[in-house]
Amino acid sequence: MIDQLKTLESMLLTIRKQYQQATEELLALKKSPQIDPAAHNTLKAKLEAFSKERQGLIKERDTLKSNLNELDRRYQSLAEAHHLIGEEQDKLQQQIDELVEQNTALTQKNDDLKLQVEKLVEKNRVAAEHTQVVFERLTQIDQMVE
Repeated sequence: MIDQLKTLESMLLTIRKQYQQATEELLALKKSPQIDPAAHNTLKAKLEAFSKERQGLIKERDTLKSNLNELDRRYQSLAEAHHLIGEEQDKLQQQIDELVEQNTALTQKNDDLKLQVEKLVEKNRVAAEHTQVVFERLTQIDQMVE
């Protein structure tokens, strides 16, 4: 058991030394950090690449905003045109309804006039027959008188 305690004690000392060395190294790095030029250049290149990508994304965003504004303007214009077309369609429908009413009235009037013409044609035929009969009688009377 004593051997085990001695082993544990030596392990403990080793761990303390490692801890102390790590702490000192950390403090030294905090005071004067060591810069690896290759890592620094790699990070700088990444930063520049991200910056360029960001600029590209900003341009793309601005282009998309511009396109969206243009589409919105066109949509508003189409909505206005649609509204005007709707109003014009209502006016034309009203005119169609009025013309249909006029057509119906004129068709009725035409039918009435056709009926009147038929009656007048019949009266004219009857009058022509009577005239013919009278003319024939007058001719007979005239022939008898002669």
